[in-house]
Amino acid sequence: MKRSKQGFTLIELMIVMAILGITLGYVGPRIYGGLFTSGMDKAARDITAMIQFARSNAITQHRDYLVRFDLDEARVGVYPRPETSGMMPEMLKERKLPEGVRFQSVKSPYQPTRQQGFFELKVTPDGIVEQGVIYLENYLSDNVHTLEVKPFSGYLKVEDHFVEKIYG
Repeated sequence: MKRSKQGFTLIELMIVMAILGITLGYVGPRIYGGLFTSGMDKAARDITAMIQFARSNAITQHRDYLVRFDLDEARVGVYPRPETSGMMPEMLKERKLPEGVRFQSVKSPYQPTRQQGFFELKVTPDGIVEQGVIYLENYLSDNVHTLEVKPFSGYLKVEDHFVEKIYG
């Protein structure tokens, strides 16, 4: 019997298929999972940046600032606290959450939980940020992130799942 040198043996093909299967099994979930969490990560970074922007302005301007969460429009913005009631100042900075990400709810020890409308966290001239919890939802993958605002630093503790925070 004469053996052809132009093809692959069955054993060689099986080894290559096994290597490809192991590689795809290892890399595939990370790539697929990253598609949905990247928007959540960007939203958490944007919210952190807005809180830090408000904190920096409150300290340098020696006045209260507010971080406003528009739960209906999936926006977060920063503006100085109005000197007189009824007056709505202009937003200094505003960002829209990434596509597919929205606010599920926001709460603090000093305000009731909101699932729609507006919610504002106060930032004092001393740089103290009102404590609060922000629940972000990726409605494309039914994934929820919990963002806990640390009052003295203004930084966020981010959990990649729902964590119930109870104040009282």
